[in-house]
Amino acid sequence: MSVLVRPAMARRIWSVGLVRPFAVLLVGLVALSACQSSNLGVDRNTVLGSQPAPTAPTPNPNGEVFGNGAVRISLLLPKTAPGNGAAVAQELRNGALLALQDFGQDTIQIVIKDTVGQAAGAQAAANEAVLEGSSAILGPVFSASVSAASAITLPAGRTMIAFSTDTTVARRGVYLLSFTPQDDTRRVLNFALSQGKRSFLAFLPTSSEGTIREGILRQVLGASGANLQVIKYERSNESIEQAVQKAAAQLESVDTIYIPEGGQIPNVIMQDFRRISAKTVGKVVLGSGLWETVKLDDPMLENAIYPGRDLANFESFSSRYENANGVKPGVWAGLGYDAVTLTIELVRQTGNFSGFTQAMLENPRGFTGINGIFRLRPDGTAERGLAIYRVLEGRPDLLSPAPKSFSRSGF
Repeated sequence: MSVLVRPAMARRIWSVGLVRPFAVLLVGLVALSACQSSNLGVDRNTVLGSQPAPTAPTPNPNGEVFGNGAVRISLLLPKTAPGNGAAVAQELRNGALLALQDFGQDTIQIVIKDTVGQAAGAQAAANEAVLEGSSAILGPVFSASVSAASAITLPAGRTMIAFSTDTTVARRGVYLLSFTPQDDTRRVLNFALSQGKRSFLAFLPTSSEGTIREGILRQVLGASGANLQVIKYERSNESIEQAVQKAAAQLESVDTIYIPEGGQIPNVIMQDFRRISAKTVGKVVLGSGLWETVKLDDPMLENAIYPGRDLANFESFSSRYENANGVKPGVWAGLGYDAVTLTIELVRQTGNFSGFTQAMLENPRGFTGINGIFRLRPDGTAERGLAIYRVLEGRPDLLSPAPKSFSRSGF
């Protein structure tokens, strides 16, 4: 594929496989986004058909305004939310504005609205965005906010591209650009199976994330005839110690240990095995995309395998982001950048708001972003091309590259 690279090394998003493409373009995501959703009256059978013409953009919209294009896009962020919400909002905002600076100052206008990290705030912001003539909505972040805001955007015929990882709030017209546990789990399991692994011991938290991953484990491993044993734990030292004690008796019968959580949990589990002299030698340890937050220099994690983002295009973006904002970007910054570049690309292909249709958004060939290829499914979730990494001398080593295109067989 040919790639047009601007001097700043920025790459605009483009449809995978197009004859004449425009220039190209799991870190604590679940904990932040997968809050319990509240439906607030939206009909789950409502779908987005052809994009109706929005009202003309009103002058002086409420919020931070950037760009001077004719098509208005609203970005709903938890700018003043407590906890990590505000920090996530800042990353998304910085990534979005970098994309606008690179490609879209004259194509779109972005209005950034504060949801305060609450469902009611997100719904009010979405209503305001529709009344002000926004053609599409980017965000919100939290699943309850996505559900509440979509009660406004779906009946109004406005496309939403949100950042939650809770797939229960996704549907046609409410697309999630985020990385999800489902694709993450499938990728690493299929790789392990291709390497001849047939007996798995999984450590899963007693949470919605754990439930999602267990479902995929049983589906994928059951279809392949592999064996699975699941150990559940609460997120406490005592519960993890008890889980390790229980698992130690089963180690002899497995060839693979699956620990998808990030942070300190993989280190704690493996160190507890060592403390009780459990025999883990010869067992392959599998992780998840959340392992971007794990200390990989622990000798107990040497040669562990985990799925992750395609970082081929991310490094150049990272340098430019750091130069502009003084800090290195994380996954959120990349998602903000890709969301804005996607909307710019769709507007440029059609010349107006009509790019936000099902046919355009659900192109089975997908798009290429700075985190790798992705495509939006009819059910609102995103399928992503993920790489496989091995821990080698405490650092990630590319073991299996991410795919560069999707099959044409659809979803």
